[in-house]
Amino acid sequence: MPSERRLHPWSLLFSLAGQARQFAVPLLLALFVGSRGDNMELWALPILVPYTIGVVVRFISFRYAFGDDELVIRSGLIFRNERHIPYARIQNLDAIQNALHRLLGVVDVRVDTGSGADVDAKLSVVTWPAYEEMRQRVLVGRAGVAAAPAGEGAPETPAGRTLLHLGPRDLSLLGIIENRAAVLVAAVIGLLWETRMFESAFERVFGDGSPAPRAARRFLAGWFRDGVISWSTVGMALAALVALIAVLRIFSMIWAMVRLHDFRLTRIDDDLRTEYGLLTRVSATIPLRRVQTVTIRSGLIHRWFDRASLGVETAGGDGAERGSKRRESLAPIVGVDQLPSLLHEVLPELDLSSIDWQPPARRAFRREAFVRTAFAAIVAALSSWLIGKWAIAFGAVYIAWAVFAAWKYTSHLRWAVIDGAVLFESGWLSRHLSIARFSKIQAVRWHQTPFDRRHRMARLSVDTAGAGDAGHRVDIPYLSIGAAESLHGRLAQAAAWTVFKW
Repeated sequence: MPSERRLHPWSLLFSLAGQARQFAVPLLLALFVGSRGDNMELWALPILVPYTIGVVVRFISFRYAFGDDELVIRSGLIFRNERHIPYARIQNLDAIQNALHRLLGVVDVRVDTGSGADVDAKLSVVTWPAYEEMRQRVLVGRAGVAAAPAGEGAPETPAGRTLLHLGPRDLSLLGIIENRAAVLVAAVIGLLWETRMFESAFERVFGDGSPAPRAARRFLAGWFRDGVISWSTVGMALAALVALIAVLRIFSMIWAMVRLHDFRLTRIDDDLRTEYGLLTRVSATIPLRRVQTVTIRSGLIHRWFDRASLGVETAGGDGAERGSKRRESLAPIVGVDQLPSLLHEVLPELDLSSIDWQPPARRAFRREAFVRTAFAAIVAALSSWLIGKWAIAFGAVYIAWAVFAAWKYTSHLRWAVIDGAVLFESGWLSRHLSIARFSKIQAVRWHQTPFDRRHRMARLSVDTAGAGDAGHRVDIPYLSIGAAESLHGRLAQAAAWTVFKW
């Protein structure tokens, strides 16, 4: 094709860097061994050379072109592949830029139509104007208008409207809520503890003979060996725990501000566009018509500050995440007062102002309490060999907590059907509300366990094209048999009579 284009020459650098990261450990090991005079670094050549040749061949053979109504991608030197991706079928067009990308003026582009477990095309790397032209052609193609031929100029970009902008205060609060740094910091502390570097660091900061490591050893020895712990040891342990939590929250705040720096949610015609990141800048586009399920999450800290988070699932969304990086929420944190207007932008056809919520079956609490207390009793019995007579007190407290948690869980369990959608809310410490439109429902099923049949109950699940395995879905437990049959019939009929819009 005369309008074919190559990737940017910097693609060679980024591709080689990506391959080097995969083989960093064996290469460093080979170089370390070779530094002892055995010339083992020569073994690195058979690893590097084939992959270097592969990167060069891919760069030489990779071509892409903008057709009138489709993106054409050709690759392969011996085994040639040609893909035609209509602009109207492109669901997500994501751009990822780290610091080096921005320094060199290039960008990684990922094209996803939601058709499989991976993205449909990865263009690494192209210039920013090339990405903008691709994005503009996709926007025009979705509107059903033929794009301008290559060489005649790209169509104009529609004006965007900012729906949400997160400042440093919101991002700091999000870091406190998410606490994503906890896993990384805990792993580092564990490594330092095992290598005795943790104790050395304490001695350097507080001087020789620092009491902190000895206090930790006394606490563990007193608990597991002697069964007696002094109040001073307990106080030091609590102080250390509070300090650790504070450090983790501070790191999480910094990480959130770096990861989601200058977060913006913009609406451009019928598309939602998110942009964020300080070191790695990400730009992602989500067509509104591809939104399958909307989920609102409000944890305990969310509610303290009148905040919530809003996420959406799109067809092929899981695949996009596996093929690239985990997609951030549509609104990682948003004020409760801003939530209705934001929901109206995503679900304009639904009236969420008045909802007739329905509770679970009357025996739901009794069933949930039985399961939780039985588990608590088993755990308390097994713990008797570790804590001895204290297992009785532990079991009593655990069982009381299990009954309380069962009551709170079932009291916050509810569902509703409105004109055009079904809603399901669950959770009490961390609450989740999922909304699935009739036009996106692909399957409705209800099933019974032996315990459900005994209590004349059932469970009803709604599947959409973007339903993930780990996310919150419309999966309603503890329905009476009559309510389950009625709801199943209503949703199945609504889904059958509603035109599915892909």
